[in-house]
Formats: sequence, structure tokens, C-alpha cells
Amino acid sequence: MYDHDRDDIDVLGWEEFILRQWESIFLGYRHTTAVRTVGRRWCDLIEAGIGCSQEIADELVRNEIVEREDRTLASARNSTALLEEMTQVLEGLADAIIQMPQIPPDQLADLLKRHARLVRVVTGEPADEQDVAGSEASASS
Repeated sequence: MYDHDRDDIDVLGWEEFILRQWESIFLGYRHTTAVRTVGRRWCDLIEAGIGCSQEIADELVRNEIVEREDRTLASARNSTALLEEMTQVLEGLADAIIQMPQIPPDQLADLLKRHARLVRVVTGEPADEQDVAGSEASASS
């Protein structure tokens, strides 16, 4: 991770870490923070959010956010439009994850489940039964 230690997730809790990182990305776009800085924030969100390696998070951000000319996040007309675009980018990462040859087939389903949970958390959707069971299992470890 670029801007955080793994301990930050343990101290804050996964969900709080994710929400703070999501807010940090949003504020980065609103305050025209450098592309590299916002990209690192996205990487940290993805790496912690779906539990992938930094290399996979880097590639996802590079290919799906930074190098995509059709992504107009920095020039969103208002806060609502920015949040909608950020959410669309995050939701669209599932297709990119599926296409990544570096992800072994036996790990793909788990990453996609974690991705779905990440999307639910940042959009404020209620947790599903798997999210609750996963949180309880993590807390008891």
C-alpha cells in the first residue's frame, strides 16, 4: 500500500478504512490533487478493498482509471456527478478483474465477492449475509 500501513486497516477496521479512502479519493478530485496521488489512493482502496496484491491494484488503476481517456472524474460538474462516476468506475472493475490473466481461476470468485462487498460499502447498500459472516469470522480470528 502506498499511503497506509496494513496496521491502519486493523486499527480502523476494514469498513472505516474503506470509507475514509473513498472520501480521500473524492476530495482529491474536488481539490484537483495530482493524478499520481489520486491514483495511489485508488490503489490503496482496491488493494485493501478486494485483498489483491499491490501489483494487481496498480494495473487496474493504470488501465481502468488513469489511462482511460473516457474517464472524466477530475472534470465532473458537481459532487453528485463525481460520486456517480467514481461508483461507475468501481463497479466496472469487476469486468477488468475477470480479464486479468495474473489472477488464478481459483482466486477469481473470491476477489469478485470482495469487490461486490466493496461496492456495497461505498454506496451505502446494506451488507448481505456473506458480508456479516465474513466480518464475524475476521473478528474471531
